[in-house]
Amino acid sequence: MAGDAASVGILAHPIPSHADPERHAVKLAPLLFPALLLCAQAQAQPPIVLDGQYSARTDEMSLEIIGNRVCFAPDKAQWGRLPRPAATHDAWFCFSNDGEARRLLRVPARQADNCGWQARARIVIDSYQPYVEQGDGNDMARLASVIKVAQPNAIACE
Repeated sequence: MAGDAASVGILAHPIPSHADPERHAVKLAPLLFPALLLCAQAQAQPPIVLDGQYSARTDEMSLEIIGNRVCFAPDKAQWGRLPRPAATHDAWFCFSNDGEARRLLRVPARQADNCGWQARARIVIDSYQPYVEQGDGNDMARLASVIKVAQPNAIACE
């Protein structure tokens, strides 16, 4: 039959007519749940406006832990705007679109006489993804735009 599911490629292995369809559905559920979760996370989030400070640290310890990324610490009064579970630690995140974030925030190039740059900024983010796993990691968000950014200050090396 030209119109059945197997003939149009929907099912690679059709369920035999004598098989229990509920048993097959249970086997598929664990495979479908992660896919549905990814789809839900990928849906557009409303933009979030935040005031705070960006930092682009280049000291050895920061590069080892975070990597060569620009991160942002929103003002404490605005932590509740972030779609993340309540935590006992400070709210901060790094930008998933690091190159674009550096350009939009006008982060200066790395210099040998300091350990990075920081500046106050008002930004708009979207696609916020909290890090909820155990171990090292951090929240991520896409920088959508910069409303204003102050002149950057060099971060002194310790």
